[in-house]
Amino acid sequence: MTQKRSSNDSETITVDGKRLRLSNLNKVFYPQAGTTKRDVLAYYTAIADVLIPHVADRPATRKRWVDGVGTPDAPGDMFFHKNLDDSTPSWVKRRTLTHKARTNAYPVVNDLATLLWLGQIATLEIHVPQWRFGRNGKPKHPDRLVLDLDPGEGVGLLECAEVARYARDVLSAFGLDCIPVTSGSKGIHLYSALDGARGAQEVSAIVHDLARSLEADHPDLIVSDMKKSIRRGKVFVDWSQNNAAKTTVAPYSLRGRFRPTVAAPRTWRELASKNLRQLEYPEIVRRVKRRGDPLASMEVGHISKPSAGDRLATYRGKRNPRKTPEPIPETASAKSNGRSFVIQEHHARALHYDFRLEHDGVLVSWALPKGTPTDSGRNHLAVQTEDHPIEYGTFEGTIPKGEYGGGDVAIWDSGTYEVEKWEDGKEIIATLHGRPGGGLGGVRRFALIHTGGSGKAEKNWLIHLMKGR
Repeated sequence: MTQKRSSNDSETITVDGKRLRLSNLNKVFYPQAGTTKRDVLAYYTAIADVLIPHVADRPATRKRWVDGVGTPDAPGDMFFHKNLDDSTPSWVKRRTLTHKARTNAYPVVNDLATLLWLGQIATLEIHVPQWRFGRNGKPKHPDRLVLDLDPGEGVGLLECAEVARYARDVLSAFGLDCIPVTSGSKGIHLYSALDGARGAQEVSAIVHDLARSLEADHPDLIVSDMKKSIRRGKVFVDWSQNNAAKTTVAPYSLRGRFRPTVAAPRTWRELASKNLRQLEYPEIVRRVKRRGDPLASMEVGHISKPSAGDRLATYRGKRNPRKTPEPIPETASAKSNGRSFVIQEHHARALHYDFRLEHDGVLVSWALPKGTPTDSGRNHLAVQTEDHPIEYGTFEGTIPKGEYGGGDVAIWDSGTYEVEKWEDGKEIIATLHGRPGGGLGGVRRFALIHTGGSGKAEKNWLIHLMKGR
């Protein structure tokens, strides 16, 4: 990005060849915090690599506060926009949707220039649906579902966190992992990735049933009915945002509150804290630099760039430290030349083996549905999973039912390995030295070869038993 300053309150920038005039940079958007338009644009620049993957190829509805959010005594005016107007730069990518009465052109926020243009026109909130446009410009099936946990009068964020844990157990029973996002307003959003096999109407009906099930199990705390009159003292599980016509505030979007809060992806460990609160944008920038994006696993196969943060963010985001005995360190180990390996026998929904190699301070991990091959003429599938902490190399025990990976874990073999070749995302060749009496039966040389797939198949590798030791 290049910029040419023309005054203290305006400048012209060029982002990836796209020219954009920024004006009124000193205008205060959040009086209580003193946050200016310049600050908002700096935030979106800093966070673009993790925000854009969650909004890319989705129609973006904008909430604008052209004179700022104001104060409780004098709130600012909000302008709600779906359709693009004639002042939109020609380089903003757009898609059309036909509604009952009209056809609207929506921007799709696939690049930094478009994100900054939204900031320039005072967009604080970006709202998107749970589906994306396909290459043909037509809506695809939803690739995620969302539950919006909205506290009624008399309850707050801690009660929402309690409901989130109940919802997590139910989603797990459906084979779905979920990741929490404190909304930046009052409640919590829960996201689960979908495979795109079901239409929005079917997904919405399933989530409605899920919400009713939660209400039936916890009637004193949860309500699933839309009537506002019955929400006092309870958390409303809003299932309706899975409707194809509905939108949810995007992860990492600012909110038009009196403080500059953000829809912030969180970990389950954070949700267990009694000090849980909504986060503001300076905190988010620091968190992403330190930890990466807990929601990154939602966007495999999309345009997300690898985050330079903590490689264990996804691992922690899938686990509740209050319920699982698994090790959950705050950060990955310092990068090392450690060459440990472990293969764990894992009796979860189906028996499989977890194959883990220590590399760059974590255990790079694959699930082997059929275990390690014993014949060099027959390869086995190896599905790459999230990086695990080094401490997991000695873990044995029972992960409670309903938790991610619930079931019994035992070490099948462990030891050290010699690396012959390591090309991230392509190929690994290593010689494993198993322990006496271990499942490998001694020394074995394996190759892990990526299949070249994309989307969900991007995780698929083959493990090959090589001749020679």
